[in-house]
Amino acid sequence: DPHIWLDPRNAALIVGKMVRALGQADGANRARYEQNGATMKTMLAALDKEIYGLLRPVAMAPYLVFHDAYRYFEKRFDLASQGAVAVHAGRPPGARRISALRRRIVDLKIACVFTEPQFEPALATTLIEGTGARLAVLDPLGAGLKPGPGLYRELLRGMAASLLGCLGANG
Repeated sequence: DPHIWLDPRNAALIVGKMVRALGQADGANRARYEQNGATMKTMLAALDKEIYGLLRPVAMAPYLVFHDAYRYFEKRFDLASQGAVAVHAGRPPGARRISALRRRIVDLKIACVFTEPQFEPALATTLIEGTGARLAVLDPLGAGLKPGPGLYRELLRGMAASLLGCLGANG
């Protein structure tokens, strides 16, 4: 899972490394990089606390994701993921895996199956049919977000909102 940026603590570490590298490469602007880095780390700490608080009420609700891209996010926010639908990127699951996933959805009372914007939801729709599980979208890349200084914050808030919206539907 190369999606290390989905944990705000990892993002803060990345910011620190970037500040050092930029300061070494461009010493004349080192103070500016350090100030911007400190501002960014403060924002990341606040965002981390915000997301953690938002997701606490649904942390124990079981769910499935379409592919395994969320481990850093799930671990950071203590979420109850029950795995991924697709085992290998680019290769859809076979009939045996689909059958096992449907049993898992029922047995574990999976609340939601999350797809992603770039995937057709047909397989996920088939998986949840008749199970009581809901379908929602998670976007680890911010496909629909406008590039700019607020993108990261909106990416994580959007993921939290998707999780909360689907997992919290049971009240």
